[in-house]
Amino acid sequence: HGVRKEAYDIPTHISSTALIRLDQRRVAMASEDVTSLLRSSAVDFDFYEALYRHFHAQPELSLQESQTAAKAASLLRSLNAGYEVQTSIGGHGLVGVLKNGAGKTVLLRADMDALPVKEDTGLEYASKVTMRDNDDAVKPVMHACGHDFHVTALLAAAECLAKMKDSWSGTLIVLFQPNEERAGGAQAMVDDGLYSKIPVPDIVLGQHVMPQRAGYVGCRVGNIMSEADSFKITLYGRGGHGSMPHRTVDPVGK
Repeated sequence: HGVRKEAYDIPTHISSTALIRLDQRRVAMASEDVTSLLRSSAVDFDFYEALYRHFHAQPELSLQESQTAAKAASLLRSLNAGYEVQTSIGGHGLVGVLKNGAGKTVLLRADMDALPVKEDTGLEYASKVTMRDNDDAVKPVMHACGHDFHVTALLAAAECLAKMKDSWSGTLIVLFQPNEERAGGAQAMVDDGLYSKIPVPDIVLGQHVMPQRAGYVGCRVGNIMSEADSFKITLYGRGGHGSMPHRTVDPVGK
């Protein structure tokens, strides 16, 4: 993404051990470069911890993420970093586009919706929110899948990358997706003309928090984490009296 590259002239007779050492040296140098950039463009972590607690305490169900989206859009604009913010894409979806010269286009994505789950963590910032769901039932709501952290982390990344614009070139897109839990938000944004509103990205990164050591990033080739699906089954039977079970049809018992 426009990061400085260094070329090495490698003799054709170089050994595999030397190649490994060279590769390790290049990785170490790249790691030092990234660490130095992050330190020079640090954000206020106290602010973002408070923001995370705010999102955690104020969760919103799928298709109802209006306040979360409004908060994210407001904070993006308040950076005064040149983000072109567009809202209400595919529902409550929004994007911020930061153009910074020639280079690749990278899209970073965070999901925003919470789950119909009652929180029993005992945290001082635990959710006490209830909302009326699409089935018209009032349900407790909790960020039980980390989307509160995803939104917070993406906003922090948006600020950090804006601060270090002199160190990269290209286009950065930060995208906040609604309705992930019901597997409809991404398609809704695309169907609402997402890629006519923003540059088509060369790469999309949809990160997710995991219970692992802080400061590490996990990745692998192929599938990772879990997947969920849903389906409906209709069972047909015939009711009756308990004294005459032979005159009923019990699809569960059979």
